[in-house]
Amino acid sequence: MMHSSNAVGKCGSHFWMIQTPATLRRGLKKSYKPPNIQDAKNLAIAPLNLDHPVLSLLSKCQTMAHFNQIHCLMITTGMSRDAFSASRLLIASSFSLSPPNIHLAYVVFSQIQSPDVYSYNIMIKAFSQTSHPLDSLHFYHKLLHQGLYPNEYTFCFVLTSCAQALALQEGKQIQAQLIKHLSLGSVYASTSLVSLYGKCGDIRRALQAFEEMPHRTEVSWGAVIDAYIGQGFLTDALQLYAKMRSLGHSASNAILVGAFGACAKLQDLALGRIIHGQVEAMGLQLNVTLGTSLVDMYSKCGAIEMAMEVFSRMPVKSVASWNCMINGLAMNGGGSAAIDLFKEMQASGLGPNSATFVGVLHACSHGGLVNEALEYFSCMRELYGIEANVKHYGCMVDLYGRAGKLGKAVDVIRTMPMKPDIVIWGALLGGCKKHGNAKLGELVGAQIMKLQPHKVSGCLSLSDMYAMNGRWEDVISVRRMMLDMDVGREPGCSTLT
Repeated sequence: MMHSSNAVGKCGSHFWMIQTPATLRRGLKKSYKPPNIQDAKNLAIAPLNLDHPVLSLLSKCQTMAHFNQIHCLMITTGMSRDAFSASRLLIASSFSLSPPNIHLAYVVFSQIQSPDVYSYNIMIKAFSQTSHPLDSLHFYHKLLHQGLYPNEYTFCFVLTSCAQALALQEGKQIQAQLIKHLSLGSVYASTSLVSLYGKCGDIRRALQAFEEMPHRTEVSWGAVIDAYIGQGFLTDALQLYAKMRSLGHSASNAILVGAFGACAKLQDLALGRIIHGQVEAMGLQLNVTLGTSLVDMYSKCGAIEMAMEVFSRMPVKSVASWNCMINGLAMNGGGSAAIDLFKEMQASGLGPNSATFVGVLHACSHGGLVNEALEYFSCMRELYGIEANVKHYGCMVDLYGRAGKLGKAVDVIRTMPMKPDIVIWGALLGGCKKHGNAKLGELVGAQIMKLQPHKVSGCLSLSDMYAMNGRWEDVISVRRMMLDMDVGREPGCSTLT
């Protein structure tokens, strides 16, 4: 850990590089013109606010080299010991740098003589966005230990950390402290509470937290809708969306993307078109995220012409946008059109990724384009350096199965570098059924039963293969086994009343 004295010593040996802020200014973007600064001594006595020359420089900092120079200057002039100045350093190191440097933020924080709640909040938020979000609880407990009172933003960030880590029990403890310090009057903290319960699968508590809010914002509605979508309550989520709109709330891009995703999974084209109409009525721009979700919705609802219309109108398309349209064409019988679109994507200069080739191979499979699929499977690695995964191999098994080349499908399974999953065996089984290979199908059905012994689909697959072979006693045996097993599940019910 770097302490303040070490940091000052390090800066001392390099301070000749930053004797005046003019040196810093030359390193920043040419478009930025900071105030005229005479020397470091004047900087030290300038009023500490956002207009302070050094803090103004810091707000434009994006590289580690620039940050180190400004940091050294602030240590040398004593600015880094001031809580307000240090908070700007924390923000720069945690959020402005690319990539953010959480270790550096910790070093900066440790140099603050008396960190305030604002400084703690920055650290809690910064750690909530790392791969170890629960580390933020260290700062939360330290804040309490020092006798400081958390505010609504503190609870918002620490609850977000618990949600990211799916730490429900820790989140409940934070909720108890939230009620003690703030009650549930904070819309920010309460919204984070909704997200916590939603991500942890407790949808009823998520709804309860939402309903107990004294007033709700667009973000609050988005949190509860996202909670329902995340737990598979798609119809309920769309009902909440409709209620939100009826109360006069506008819908953010995130809410609309979620609503279109729910329509896609439910294949509710009529409702999807209504929401699309609302988007146009609100005058929202068809950005990449929104446009891609629309393409996905129309494709999965079978309205491929509408999907193509939206796709063609998108001013900017990401790799995900192209992938979505390629997959949409493939799943709606447009294998050749999907291949043509892939070539158009290549011509645009946008490089395909692993998911792109899943769509392309899927298109070849449904279009019976065996030779083309082999070429794309090879060029995936040779031209783009993309290693085939289980989904790519699954497409090849499906391709050969549909084409009646069951021997080659088996060869793919035998030579693939990973164990075949249920999807791959299912693809081979589909080929066996289509081409009447009951003997191979029986073996495949047995493999599926091994992978999913308590799933009705596995039992039915094996039963069908026995029937194709005329083994009726085995059919009866499997059916009896299905009756003895708990292969069903209770029907889902709405949580909205």
